[in-house]
Amino acid sequence: MKLLADTGTGVAHCPISNMKLASGVARVPEMLRLGVPVGLAVDGSASNDGSSLMEELRVAYLLHRLHACHAAPSGYDILKLATRGSARLLGRDDIGQLAVGKCCDLFLVDARRLELTGSLYDPKSVLATVGLRGAVDTTIVNGKVVVEHGRLKTVDEERLARDASDKCAAYLRR
Repeated sequence: MKLLADTGTGVAHCPISNMKLASGVARVPEMLRLGVPVGLAVDGSASNDGSSLMEELRVAYLLHRLHACHAAPSGYDILKLATRGSARLLGRDDIGQLAVGKCCDLFLVDARRLELTGSLYDPKSVLATVGLRGAVDTTIVNGKVVVEHGRLKTVDEERLARDASDKCAAYLRR
């Protein structure tokens, strides 16, 4: 759990980082009950190698179901932590939800994916309760499609991965 001491606005909940560092389970159900602003975050690569908010959603949901049972936030509550809750922590009222007058970067997932079969009866909760394996299908930022069919449109992913691997190998050889 990270306290945002500089703004005093709430808690950025990073469950995967907390588990990797063995720093305990944030008392999110209690915080929510008390009205403490809580957002969902992935933390840095030193304590969260994957940095996937989709994975963080599901892990947060499962962790609190295990730890707090029926007092745990619902899948939809966890989604709201990741969206509205995180926007609130950033002091932003122009993001965090799909609504008229709000900024609108978004991603789309093809609901016909095999892993989602039978799980779409509660679409508000599915990202936390079922999770999403792999990349989202489409991402739109500032009105431009930047991910299409699960692939970045703005960079050569293979070349970028190869260059990054070469740089890591060169660094480790030093």
